[in-house]
Amino acid sequence: MRSIKNKLLTGIILINSMILVGILVFRFGFENFYIKHTSKELSEFGEKISNTLIQTGASELDKYIPTYSESENISVDVYDKDDLLIFTNGNIPMGNHANNINAKGNMYRKNRLSIKGEYKVSRNLESYIIEDKSKKIEFLATITLTYDNLYSIVCRTPISAIKNSVATASNFLLIIFVPITILSIFMAIWFSDKFTKPIRQLTHISNKISNLNFDEKVNIHTNDEIETLGNSINTLSLKVKNSMDDLKVKNEELEILIDNKIKQEKLRREFVSSVSHELKTPITVINGYAEGLRSDILNNEEDKQYYIDVIFEESKKMGLMVNDLLDLYKLESNTFKITKGKVDLEGLIRSVVKKHEFILSEKLIDINLNLQKIYILGDKIRLEQVFNNLIDNAINHTFKQGEIKIYTKLLNDDVYIGIYNTGENINENDFKKIWYSFVRLDKARSSSDNRVGLGLSIVREIITLHDGKYGVENKENGVEFWIKLKSFIL
Repeated sequence: MRSIKNKLLTGIILINSMILVGILVFRFGFENFYIKHTSKELSEFGEKISNTLIQTGASELDKYIPTYSESENISVDVYDKDDLLIFTNGNIPMGNHANNINAKGNMYRKNRLSIKGEYKVSRNLESYIIEDKSKKIEFLATITLTYDNLYSIVCRTPISAIKNSVATASNFLLIIFVPITILSIFMAIWFSDKFTKPIRQLTHISNKISNLNFDEKVNIHTNDEIETLGNSINTLSLKVKNSMDDLKVKNEELEILIDNKIKQEKLRREFVSSVSHELKTPITVINGYAEGLRSDILNNEEDKQYYIDVIFEESKKMGLMVNDLLDLYKLESNTFKITKGKVDLEGLIRSVVKKHEFILSEKLIDINLNLQKIYILGDKIRLEQVFNNLIDNAINHTFKQGEIKIYTKLLNDDVYIGIYNTGENINENDFKKIWYSFVRLDKARSSSDNRVGLGLSIVREIITLHDGKYGVENKENGVEFWIKLKSFIL
């Protein structure tokens, strides 16, 4: 594809070529034009002399002719009806007969003057090329007859003067053509570069936009339509960029919605599968013991009471399990909302510990509290669930006559809560696994765990909703679970 710059240069060269052709045409055509023009002037001058002859006779010719003929470089010969030369300003001796010219305007090729050519200027005007044999000079001449045919007037001018004028004009045009052509080419290069530079910039920016690159902007200050076009491209680029950004945000939101939808569907299936699996054992136990009671196979009241107690405990376990599963499903499906407020951390932990006093005393577990008076920003009900699950987890994994320690401390704007229990260490490879549902690291020991591996999953989700952190570390003779939450700052 040819560039605009090349097209402009080609156009300038074509124009200059046409000018050159015009000069050449002028050079070869101007001579004929100039001869015809001079012939008309000679004819008009001859008519003036003819009128003078009629009005004043030949006596006034020497007064009228010299002044005009010298300024116009015209020679005049006047002949009478007998072809006798009666006047001339062309240095022809008076008294010589011009027997080479007759009253009809014919010139014969003899004596001093002879005809060498003829021009048809118009329908009523002819001019001739005549030669002065004595001087070897050619003239352009016209012949005018007075209306009474008493005189014939020959007006002539040297052909060399005409040719010199034509050559001078042609040479002048050629002389000025060369520098003008060179100058025009340089100006065309400069102008085309200046003209195409903003267009090249527009093309560059447009290509960037087509490749969705909106970093560069058009910077054109030509105060014309190109500048307006550049501003329009900048506006278009900004609008396209904003539209692309909006589309990107919408796509990201759509991807999140799709991911959430997929995640919710996966959670739903996992929920159904997990519930089916986890409820299978207690339902089987309840069915078995209920069938035993209905069959009346028991012989004493003590056995019956035992069956009833087992059914009651399994039913209670199922209730707790279903509640935990529902909470976890809500938390993981992002449909659960929390309401944050000022929470007395010390009071909250003490109230949760108090609820576990019976089982702590039953398992002979000592609990030590080292709590600072700290307020945190959070949802009190859900944080109570967190501490309840963490303390349950500590109790379930502490041997009889073991120890649980709970302490708090400030770390800049964060509050650190540590819950330590004596017992077996956790394999470091399992540090991440334990925070997900239905994970039991010691199935034999956890057979009595009513939370069936859901407690820590609920802790993880609630702490995440609070923008907090959680973790676990192995300590000497035990394990410490910890969480970090934002302190309440007025």
